[in-house]
Amino acid sequence: MNNNQGNALAYVPVLKWKRGEQTAVETLTSVQKDAVMPIAELQERPYDWDKEKYTKSWDQHIEAIAVATAKYWGTTHEIAFDQGITESDKLSVGAETVWEHLFHVLWSKGVRAVPVVSSLAQPMEITAMKKAVSKGQKTRWTLRYVRQEAVTPAVVASWFQTTLGMLGATAANVDAVLDLEYVADWEVPKRAAEIAACLAAIASAASWRSLVLSSGAFPANLAGIMPGAHQIQRTDWALFKAVRLQPGAPAGVIYSDYGVSHILAFDSDPRMMKMSANLRYTHDDRWFVFKARSVKDFGFEQYRDLCKVLVALKPPYMGAAFSKGDTNYDKVASSGVGPGNATHWRRDATNHHIHFALWQIASLPAP
Repeated sequence: MNNNQGNALAYVPVLKWKRGEQTAVETLTSVQKDAVMPIAELQERPYDWDKEKYTKSWDQHIEAIAVATAKYWGTTHEIAFDQGITESDKLSVGAETVWEHLFHVLWSKGVRAVPVVSSLAQPMEITAMKKAVSKGQKTRWTLRYVRQEAVTPAVVASWFQTTLGMLGATAANVDAVLDLEYVADWEVPKRAAEIAACLAAIASAASWRSLVLSSGAFPANLAGIMPGAHQIQRTDWALFKAVRLQPGAPAGVIYSDYGVSHILAFDSDPRMMKMSANLRYTHDDRWFVFKARSVKDFGFEQYRDLCKVLVALKPPYMGAAFSKGDTNYDKVASSGVGPGNATHWRRDATNHHIHFALWQIASLPAP
């Protein structure tokens, strides 16, 4: 099993590829990007809920995503792309499928985009992706098994082997990702051996470029949380640590999580929600969540008070020099810098989370 990114790959964050997440990775150093390969999840086209229609065609949406990716992530390091495109999605011009167009445009901008084929992919999608890779003369793939109700070593390993054959790919050019999705309610000690066995079966199936364990534990929203300071357990991190210590667990498994986001993107009518000012801060085995009241009723300035609370707490606050996100928290708390908006808050929380995850992974003892 070989790691990509110059054998330095350590972390695979699954990111809802919106502006907050895009700008969160912009300030990562080249060395940090060597250790990180995001799985960027292409989001649905912008939608006007008042007019009940999309504001961009697929052509326009993909062009904007490709330009933003080249700008914020760059063209030197790999980034995997997954998507929820369906057969009914069409381009406004040309006969090319949206799947093919996505990767052709990304590659034309110089983005080192790696196509993701998940266990949810339909035959038409796989055919289109194969055409895109062949035309682009690429060899890299990421295979992502998304957990179903029953996860057994034989079923999981079989899917990876079968899909590898369908793609005609070489395992040494393929990342194998076991995605457990939402694990917040899992009893980690009871499930660790089961997941280790699945990873061992995948590792035995082929000599993959990398073997990745992904999961998420952040709640869908903060609607049920009262204003104030709260702590949420990072069950995804606890599970990863437990799995790697299991007898028979393969060596070199890469950590992957959904950061400070729920596994599913929010796609409901925003007019129906009352967003609160909130700050999400990763530390050790939990997230610290600082929540204020509705920004519609009480304004965005509430966020400044949340930043003041955070930077006064040591721990968990790691200091302004720890990450760009931490620098921004300090500036908002101590200067005349504006409180920003939800995009800025997601940027800083995600940036801090990536820095902290890399720091934690580097600090792990040998199994």
